[in-house]
Amino acid sequence: MSLSKPRFRRTVQLAGTALGALILTVATSSSAQAYPTRAECSTTGAWGYVYADWYGADTRIDFSMTFADTKADGHHARARLITKDVNGVRKNWAWHKDTNGANNGGVNYNSYAINSSGIFDWGIQVARYEGNTYLNSCTDWAIG
Repeated sequence: MSLSKPRFRRTVQLAGTALGALILTVATSSSAQAYPTRAECSTTGAWGYVYADWYGADTRIDFSMTFADTKADGHHARARLITKDVNGVRKNWAWHKDTNGANNGGVNYNSYAINSSGIFDWGIQVARYEGNTYLNSCTDWAIG
């Protein structure tokens, strides 16, 4: 049984549309890609950055943080990861200390953070402390 001209034309048009959609889907799809991203800041007596291979909004982020005491003033440097969830609520993660003195090469810290509300933005806060007394700080957010 052969198709009439109008039915044949319609069948070819539908097949062409389906093939075009398939080609477009294959051409534009790819596996998840990480975007290496870094947030960095400095303040009087302290400097640091946090780096992550960022895949986009997720509940977990793996990161590397480097920070240092940059001034021989008897104070010490601290740094921490900061994140925002789906609602824009900021979470301040635990501080990490560099108490080895100024210009000692700093501290390298590798870890991860998990937030069940999601991690949509992230960055670093670097500060200078005297004991447990906050003196000054800076903050920078990564742009992915």
